[in-house]
Amino acid sequence: MTKKAKIITIAIVLSILALILILFCAVFCLYRQDVVFIGERNNTVKITDEQIIETAGFRTGRSIFSLDKDKAIENIEQTYPYLKVVQINTVSAIRIEIRVRERYEMYYAADEINQNYYILDEELKVLQITDFEPTGITKLESSLLGDTNIDILGITGNTVVSDFIANTHFRSLTDNLFVAMYNTVMIEEDGVDRYVTRDDIKTLVTYVQFARGYTLQESYDRIIITTSRGFIIDIGKPDSNLENKVNICFNAIDALIERGESGGTIKVTYLDNGEERYNFIRDDQTSSDLI
Repeated sequence: MTKKAKIITIAIVLSILALILILFCAVFCLYRQDVVFIGERNNTVKITDEQIIETAGFRTGRSIFSLDKDKAIENIEQTYPYLKVVQINTVSAIRIEIRVRERYEMYYAADEINQNYYILDEELKVLQITDFEPTGITKLESSLLGDTNIDILGITGNTVVSDFIANTHFRSLTDNLFVAMYNTVMIEEDGVDRYVTRDDIKTLVTYVQFARGYTLQESYDRIIITTSRGFIIDIGKPDSNLENKVNICFNAIDALIERGESGGTIKVTYLDNGEERYNFIRDDQTSSDLI
């Protein structure tokens, strides 16, 4: 092959590659963005789809393979604390879907020193900070890792409203508790049992405290739940079979009310040999075994 022929061949190959690249960019470029809202729109009703798309920061005409979805999620959730980005899906070569849902106010924590209250969702994300103590949601408090609740939650004076609470262990305990209640507590309605909703939990559970339990052999975590029905549930070792313990304790409340009890503490404790016990302790400190 002559030198001229080689140059022509190389030019043809480069032209073909350039054409393929142009066609690739034309076919796989972002031209359409849609927002899919999962569930109801309450607090977020004033946030438009256009605002969400703008905040995501995706540029039309850009290669769909170069989109930074993690950054877009961060942008949206930092700007709109009450939004959770469930997923950003690539639907086609030119279209993406931003799937979002509203975050629900589930708990609050108090900074007694600065008189601030942190409103949290069930994932313990800070939704807003207020000077007024919230009503209608469950208060969280902990003595697991420090002297004050604010230290436990990892919230400092520099906390941005939409920051996540730093203490992953505490967040994991709370999340597991919520899941356990949501999946196991049954309320009888017209003879048919149903799983509770978020509103049921907020109505039933007024206060949750994380503390320590002790035997001669070990110390362990405790979850102490104050209910609106006059009973306290004290669950030891919540990392072990929490869903079953929650189910037993909440079912015990119904049984205790049926036999005429009006209040007291249902306590899961552990003997030094590791044996698990369920006790009912009345307000006068008399007690009896539940199981």
